[in-house]
Amino acid sequence: MKIRRSCRDVTRLVLESQDRPLDALEALSLRLHWLACGGCRRFRDQQAVMRQALDRWRAYRSED
Repeated sequence: MKIRRSCRDVTRLVLESQDRPLDALEALSLRLHWLACGGCRRFRDQQAVMRQALDRWRAYRSED
């Protein structure tokens, strides 16, 4: 496994982390990348907002 990740790898891992737990090395490599890359931090934050909005929408739809 590699510690240094490209932005493309980080994006893929952020999306995969919604479906499966990341192993320790993957999580560490993400944290290290986020220290250096503001674009990937923004992507992570935007993805979290989208996940919350989708969860709220699903909850709203299930109330009907």
